[in-house]
Amino acid sequence: MRVAVLDIGTNTVLLLIADVEGKAIHVIRDDHAIARLGEGVDRAHKISEEAFQRFLAVMRTHIGTIRSFNADYVVAVGTSALRDAENREEIVRRTTEETGIQIEILSGEEEARWTYRGALAQIYPQSSPWKGEGVIAVVDIGGGSTEISVGNGDTFESGVSLDIGAVRLTERFFSSTLSVDSIEKARLFIRAALDHPPTPSLKRRGGIGMLIAVAGTPTTLAAMHQGLRAFDAAKVHGYVLNRQDIEQMLEMLFSVSTATLLQRFPAVNKSRADILPAGTLILAEVMEYLGAEQIIVSTQGLRYGIALRESA
Repeated sequence: MRVAVLDIGTNTVLLLIADVEGKAIHVIRDDHAIARLGEGVDRAHKISEEAFQRFLAVMRTHIGTIRSFNADYVVAVGTSALRDAENREEIVRRTTEETGIQIEILSGEEEARWTYRGALAQIYPQSSPWKGEGVIAVVDIGGGSTEISVGNGDTFESGVSLDIGAVRLTERFFSSTLSVDSIEKARLFIRAALDHPPTPSLKRRGGIGMLIAVAGTPTTLAAMHQGLRAFDAAKVHGYVLNRQDIEQMLEMLFSVSTATLLQRFPAVNKSRADILPAGTLILAEVMEYLGAEQIIVSTQGLRYGIALRESA
């Protein structure tokens, strides 16, 4: 079955078109676009007209791609921004009217479950440090929320969704300036979210055998660490970053301007550069919380899990 999955997040709208048979996923297209649908949602609790129009433009491009590859089935899922927005029903209705696509808004637990399945789809990358022992954890740093999931192999066991996304933190703490005070306040905000039940049930549960990190923050960091001139998914997927690597990049991100960052690291998407410090801070704090010394970066995630769900 050829399925098209639209993953509608706070910052991005991702499109996966794949032929799926059982647990096998043959990727036809895996497209990425930034719409920042959730811009201002943390403050105003609604999706603005400007953000909605950006989103519609991205959706129309994706729909054209879907039609050109003759997908048998199309599913669209919405996450944090749509969960939080008071006008989500209006946005869903207008999206259907404008594009013909019906959006399913996932709960935080559903997002954690299917992100876990997506991250572990196919086989483990050859560079994986996992030796078949201990709990596998998956962290998905989104624009509005971060999901942490644990399981055994490709079997999901439990997960939580926390309101500590890269866009949310940037708007709340770093919208005007990066300072020692704002960084410390953001760090304490992240730690408070991690310490809130039921997250502690995930902490060092039998020892983390492997921590997989998905979404734009870790994939961008992997591209930066390799000094890539342009983003290359084949070189990013399966790349291992140590905690020291991430801490060093975090220190650098908090010390340079967005313009300097883009000049030094051309693989960074210019529409993501402003939220990368916040996303990296979240990643560093999650690693500290879980006691993880390294991550394996995955370019897969929720859209892969939903593709498996639809083919079951």
